[in-house]
Amino acid sequence: MSYTVLARKYRPQTFEDLVGQEHVARTLANAIGSGRVAHAFLFTGVRGVGKTTTARLLAKALNCEKGPTPTPCNECSPCREITSGVDLDVLEMDGASNNSVEDVRRLQESIPYRPARDRFKIIIVDEVHMLSTGAFNAFLKTLEEPPPHVKFIFATTESHKVPITIRSRCQRYDFRLIPQAVIARRVQEILSAEGIGADDAAVTIVAREAAGSMRDALTLLDQLVAFGGEELRGQEVATQLGIAGREMVHEAARAALEGDGAAVLRAVDALATQGLDMLHFARQLLDYVRDLVVLRVAEADADDLVGLVDEERATARELAGSVDLLELERAFAALSTLVDDVGRSSAPRTVLEMGLVRIATRPPLKDVGELLARLEGLERRFGGGGGGGGASRSRGGGAPKRTESRSASASPAVTPPPAAETAAARPAAPQPPRAPQPPRAPQPPRAPEPPRAPEPLAAVPEGPDAAGLAAWERIVTEVRASRPALSAVLEHGAPLEITRERVVIGFPQGSFFGKQAEPAEARDHVAQAARDVLGGLPAVEVRFTADAEPEAVGPTVAELADKRRDDARREREQEALSHPLVVDALEVFPEGASSVKVHVDVD
Repeated sequence: MSYTVLARKYRPQTFEDLVGQEHVARTLANAIGSGRVAHAFLFTGVRGVGKTTTARLLAKALNCEKGPTPTPCNECSPCREITSGVDLDVLEMDGASNNSVEDVRRLQESIPYRPARDRFKIIIVDEVHMLSTGAFNAFLKTLEEPPPHVKFIFATTESHKVPITIRSRCQRYDFRLIPQAVIARRVQEILSAEGIGADDAAVTIVAREAAGSMRDALTLLDQLVAFGGEELRGQEVATQLGIAGREMVHEAARAALEGDGAAVLRAVDALATQGLDMLHFARQLLDYVRDLVVLRVAEADADDLVGLVDEERATARELAGSVDLLELERAFAALSTLVDDVGRSSAPRTVLEMGLVRIATRPPLKDVGELLARLEGLERRFGGGGGGGGASRSRGGGAPKRTESRSASASPAVTPPPAAETAAARPAAPQPPRAPQPPRAPQPPRAPEPPRAPEPLAAVPEGPDAAGLAAWERIVTEVRASRPALSAVLEHGAPLEITRERVVIGFPQGSFFGKQAEPAEARDHVAQAARDVLGGLPAVEVRFTADAEPEAVGPTVAELADKRRDDARREREQEALSHPLVVDALEVFPEGASSVKVHVDVD
């Protein structure tokens, strides 16, 4: 008793029956109808998508007694013999076993002779990429200029292995993977024709496991019919194929997404108990989470984008709605990596278990707004601390400023020697003589010099005028010529008073730069530079502002330089945007106006 497998029994016999490759069928049918049939074809694609079937269809269309026609009759002798593979003028050659130069030479010896009966002598070479380099070279001349009664059809699953010299002489047709929905419809049609019942879950599993190959789908269907008889059920089909049922996949995905690590471990244990493939299960999980994301994103249009039956789709939609979209995307990314890890591991069960537990115990996502609020709170909490002193901390409103004055005459707890006291005395404000005896009652830091008239200092809270700021900038420039490091320190000080008699520099309390500018040596350099700029040798004083008190002084040299650079950059950016070429370009591409970026280098 002979039996014909479903893949051969239901092989397409016309171009209309060729499902999933409509682009190829239409092109070939139009070429035959218009009489523009090439002499060589190259059919490429994965296994089971219809390459050899299409080659036979093309042979029938060209040799049919009623043709050449896009719709062969399938009743004449050429059509019946080509279908059964016994036509003498249609030679099917296996490139894997006939791959030598001698095989090609024997084939070429028969090419000059006209066909015995048919209109064309058609040579079909399957797995053509298996031919040797010498065999390909032997084909070149014949393939480029064959006799008018010869047609070549090459089929391959690895087109990149076919030399470019061969590909350039052929019309190439790429066969696509057949969509799952198309395979499912064809499987359902064949089951109906065979009188076999099957639920949607069983048909979906067959279509999904076929992975785009119609031949694989029908081969699986043959196996399942032998197992299930006249009725196929989804759970039985999954068991027979050695894959996890959809309910097990759903439960494992739900446990991982909802953070139930114990349920994840139980699911993997059940998988191992049944002896199922861990890598295949990981891929099933990945596909299922992908479907969850699609259901969440596409919503109304998702039914056509996921390969789920109605009951599965309702359950998956409920799970997708209970999990945040970002969490679904995180789980998909983690599962994608996990599939690779399971495939490479020598202990796939352990890797799968720990990977799914890691997904189930992942920390929750934090809201960006909440994180920003926490950062702002930290800035408010620590932004007013001591240190280098920033502009946002050292500047304040209009309250009067109280400063801690440190002059050269202010002494520590022990009175300095008379020589040091004389060297540090201020020429512009002589102090009352102090007794040289040991300090019974040390002077407080603000007491060493008598209060000055408010004439020069009354304006300090409002900052120096433009002339004073310009003078201070020139002083810093003079210092830079001899002491670059000191000038970098002075750039961060604010000029509180600039006269021929006094130069007062303000720094925030605890400022690192202020401490570098405070020593007598540094103030002497400032005084020498001020003499060249102002024409007199002033006394130099460094003042520190208390943290709790706002400071209302003019800008520092560093801030002034930054402002000039920003102004120059903005001016150059505006010049660039106003350039006629840029204006013309934006008129041509008005949609790009919002994405124009200008980069300006300002020294």
